[in-house]
Amino acid sequence: MAPGLSGQRPPAQAPAPAHGKAASRLLIRNAMVIYGNAKPAFGPVDILVQDGLIARVGSPSPKDPPPDTVIDASGKYVMPGIVNAHMHLQDERGGVAQPFQYEANLLLACGVTTVRDVGSDLEKAKKWREESAAHRLVAPRILIYTPSWRGRGGPSPDGRPGETPAAVRAGVRWAKENGADGIKIFGIDRDLLEAVLDESKRLGMRTAAHIAVEETTARDFAELGVTSIEHFYGVADAALDGIQDFPPDHNASNEVHRFGRAGELYSQRNLNPARLDEVLDLMVARRVAWVPTLSIYVASRDVLRAQNLPWYKEYLHPTMEEYWKPDLAKHGSYFLGWTNTQEVRWKKSYHVWMDALRRFALKGGLVAAGDDAGFIYSLYGFGLIQELELLEEAGFHPLEVIEQATLNGARLLGLEDRLGRVRAGYVADLLVVNGNPLDNLRLLNPYGTDVVTRNGRPISNYSPIVPGEPGVKVERGGGIEWTIKDGVPYHVPTLMKETRDLVAAARKGQRRE
Repeated sequence: MAPGLSGQRPPAQAPAPAHGKAASRLLIRNAMVIYGNAKPAFGPVDILVQDGLIARVGSPSPKDPPPDTVIDASGKYVMPGIVNAHMHLQDERGGVAQPFQYEANLLLACGVTTVRDVGSDLEKAKKWREESAAHRLVAPRILIYTPSWRGRGGPSPDGRPGETPAAVRAGVRWAKENGADGIKIFGIDRDLLEAVLDESKRLGMRTAAHIAVEETTARDFAELGVTSIEHFYGVADAALDGIQDFPPDHNASNEVHRFGRAGELYSQRNLNPARLDEVLDLMVARRVAWVPTLSIYVASRDVLRAQNLPWYKEYLHPTMEEYWKPDLAKHGSYFLGWTNTQEVRWKKSYHVWMDALRRFALKGGLVAAGDDAGFIYSLYGFGLIQELELLEEAGFHPLEVIEQATLNGARLLGLEDRLGRVRAGYVADLLVVNGNPLDNLRLLNPYGTDVVTRNGRPISNYSPIVPGEPGVKVERGGGIEWTIKDGVPYHVPTLMKETRDLVAAARKGQRRE
């Protein structure tokens, strides 16, 4: 008999889990399992979760005491919880309050159980990290990578000037002493970069780099041993014969200029494919990961679509909606007179960028998934699901995409011995998905997607359907049913209702004002 279909069965009275309530013994029955390491799905099997850990994957044991709660996963798929490797913890946008629970709910609803915060208020982030770990806050697990130095002319977080190697080393020590898990690095001169990375390694802190247009490129960051490169800045710059062809009136503080020209990087006439390969080889050799955040720039190649995504109707908080209105004073709100020509340039750049990303992975490079949501029409959680769709567009198999979003994220954080897999002994971070995400990654979107059914059962839209055939319908389906973090089950439809209610109340309050 197939695993999970024989042996002891739980008593009929075993209830379904309560939303947000831990159970000592949780049994997930009859699940198809996507393990997280890119091997094919397997099942149906049973998954026993005990005291927050995965105790068994496979057939039940006659010696097992009955479970406290049961999730019937018949017809569903179970996969590891998602690691969002590039995000920002936010309780305001543009100085206007927005509840942090709004972001946290959407992240969990989209299957995110672990986040790497790469820039937020450190004291608030530490408080949320502690409360999430203690399950006093409904939120993903949080790791904090804080800036040790805030860029040209900016201070270290302790307020001291950051223009010397000694100062940036002090900034790294300050971050460590004040509870940061890692260091976020922005555009920086090479002597300062060398100091930051050396001090970070000495203190055992991992690093993430947003490489602005500076004297350093991805080549410098890789040579000096950064943990990960974010976005695409710096990689393309390192492949140019010379520098980018900036016009005389280019002003890097003007985001229309900056993001407009950024979309031209991979289509520069002096982009040298051989130099690009050299940079990718160096990144692989030095074990530098790449977190591309493809989804955060996708509005730049089709802004009208990005402004009108269907889930905004019920899930876009008015504070976020206001922040997204084009305004050069707000970071990422740069779509002032955005042109078709600019979109075409971005589309061309995406082709080269995705090809480089795919070649990087084929060379042995580690790709992890992050969305950088909260900016540029990317909504928390939803942006991460779109990231997975774009990784598939880049040429990765859905099994590889899920590995990038789970186990690779854990590897990036140094947590691969306990996170990122469906495996006995690992932390019980699990998603119970309505349908097979390997067939359609959009099934992970909590808003749902169109599913073709015949007599109530999902079928492929490539099935031999006869026009007018009775029993064939297009229905709303998919979505994650349960997000389980540390063994605590969160019912996604409940999270989504809470979020709808929160947004509706905020809109009502705004109208009263």
